[in-house]
Amino acid sequence: MKHIVDNVNKIPLRIKTLDLAGRIPGPDSIELLRVELYYYEDDGPLSGARVRYARDGVEQENGFPIDLHKGAFVATVPIQEAGLEEKLQKIGPEIARIVYDDLEKCRG
Repeated sequence: MKHIVDNVNKIPLRIKTLDLAGRIPGPDSIELLRVELYYYEDDGPLSGARVRYARDGVEQENGFPIDLHKGAFVATVPIQEAGLEEKLQKIGPEIARIVYDDLEKCRG
């Protein structure tokens, strides 16, 4: 588990990753690799997470932000490829379900 600092609140955050590779197909030339979940030190995961992905086999520097409670990607950076955002929004709920199922298995 990685540690970072929330730059707005100056509070330490932990990052936990959950593997997505091969669990859900990405749209077009996108391969979904993993979800990074953010935690305040003693709390459960925040609703905001980041989906890391590869394009044409190359992992990209920025991931897609997602709101897990809503099961929807957050378009803080416009997705330039035509139709890609709509395709991602269709799989957002499935990603959220996978994350919450994995978290439940860890608790149980």
